[in-house]
Amino acid sequence: MEREPEGRIIEWIERGLTSDDPELAARMDTLNAQFSGSGEDRGGDAAPAKPKRSRRARATLIVVVIALVGLLLTAVLNASSNETPAPPSGLTPAVSL
Repeated sequence: MEREPEGRIIEWIERGLTSDDPELAARMDTLNAQFSGSGEDRGGDAAPAKPKRSRRARATLIVVVIALVGLLLTAVLNASSNETPAPPSGLTPAVSL
């Protein structure tokens, strides 16, 4: 019951916008027809829409990508530091007997 006044207000606003700018109203009608999901406006030969990914799947994908980037950076940074370090100066090298 509470939605009836809201619906009337929205319809009143839409009618006002349509009368103020008919070109904009025509564009909005075209966009609504394209994105409403009904196949009749698109000729019925359009491919079905892909299901949206869930938040969990998207979060898992992000974590996996971040982990792979971290592993790649670790490998690259460690590969450049594999050079044999020079012995510290001021100390004599150890001699084995």
